[in-house]
Amino acid sequence: MPFYKAPRYIFRKLNIIRMLKKVPGEKTFVDVGCGPAELACTLAEKGYSGVGLDFSKNALEAAEIIRASRNISPKKLEFKLGGLEQIKKQSFQIVISCEVLEHIEDDVDFLNQLCDIDANYYILSVPARQEWFDEFDTKVGHYRRYEKDDLIKLFNEASLDIVEFSSYGYPVINVTRLIRKALANKVKKQKSKEESTKASGINPIKPTSLLAKFDMENIIKPFYYLSLPFNRFNLSEGYLVLCKKRK
Repeated sequence: MPFYKAPRYIFRKLNIIRMLKKVPGEKTFVDVGCGPAELACTLAEKGYSGVGLDFSKNALEAAEIIRASRNISPKKLEFKLGGLEQIKKQSFQIVISCEVLEHIEDDVDFLNQLCDIDANYYILSVPARQEWFDEFDTKVGHYRRYEKDDLIKLFNEASLDIVEFSSYGYPVINVTRLIRKALANKVKKQKSKEESTKASGINPIKPTSLLAKFDMENIIKPFYYLSLPFNRFNLSEGYLVLCKKRK
């Protein structure tokens, strides 16, 4: 089944596109943990060039299908299988890493590695509120959820200055969290956290064939605009942060 753009993903994507308008300079990026790279492909269509990086071979195979379907040149958007060693000698204006930190046991060390990339701006997203950690989080390989103050401290200690901190998608994604929680038994249990993480990038809960036919992005867009005033309040189950590397 092809990648399905779930509501939470769409809210995050639309907010990222909005945030990128605040980033001056070259339109170059690396998406660390890109999954099926629908976001990266959208950015390529908007004039960006970059690299999608992921450990999951299945995710990158899905990414290649999406890239080909949109007639995006591999020279404009390159995919690499593996970790940060794959981009050691490259520089970018923006590092994007969405829904990755919660999968890393030593998130402090990983964030420091991200900050070693030759880049100026960072966009990162994580699930919010540890009290909402549930069976779904466990099955998709999460170590934790994040509290706002802890996340701000984490970024500050990594020499990242916050440009915008968004508690995005309220109230819709809070409702979809409850749906995910109710359907957590449909997520296939993997042998390890690493395998759970690899499997989590492409719809761990498969949509019904009927639902998969709808372009949810057009349906979600009005709700996205309605949600924007709530971004500054700590209400949502997801955080999205734009940072600038401290010189």
